[in-house]
Amino acid sequence: MSIKLTIYSDFVCPFCYVGAGLVEHFKTEFDIEDTWVPHELHPETPPQGQNMEELYNRFDIDNITGVLRQRGAPYGIEFGDMTLLANSRLALEAAEFARDHDGYHAMHMALFKAYFTDGKNIGDRAVLRGVARNCGLDTEALDKALNRGMYAERVRRGSLAAKQAGVTAIPTFVIEGQPPITGAVAENLFREALQRAAKNPAPAADNQ
Repeated sequence: MSIKLTIYSDFVCPFCYVGAGLVEHFKTEFDIEDTWVPHELHPETPPQGQNMEELYNRFDIDNITGVLRQRGAPYGIEFGDMTLLANSRLALEAAEFARDHDGYHAMHMALFKAYFTDGKNIGDRAVLRGVARNCGLDTEALDKALNRGMYAERVRRGSLAAKQAGVTAIPTFVIEGQPPITGAVAENLFREALQRAAKNPAPAADNQ
């Protein structure tokens, strides 16, 4: 029986990217059924994004970047220089488009890489089209979906679900039958939670 794992996440959250690598790592050890729920971290960010140095001290940016590089390295995750805080709304919508077109996993990881490794502005539609194209998705259909706001409500519901679930920080990992795990979780603690879930699976829901 697979272990159901729900992750509340956003593409501008660096520890969510590390968390994605962590989940992929543990898929080689456990039968994990992961569901990523969109939760917009900084909805106040202007559409064009904002310079990181307008928000944070350069020393702090460099310090956290060093930590992230260290944390991501075991999973093959690379962090470039963080210069822009992107508005993630369209990226979250694009990922939901990919979910409906059997391309979520590839798009999900590619968006993280585009932003954190390649330094691209994932709030830019041209960037999103390029990422989608590389994932084998129909870019014209994506454009139409974004123009019509077809996935805006789903993203909004994701943030609402996070609030209702008591999520106060991301990433938040909810392993079925286990207490939520938030933030930059250590690998050994995550493994222990998965082991507990594997040994004591949550009871099946009563649909009667």
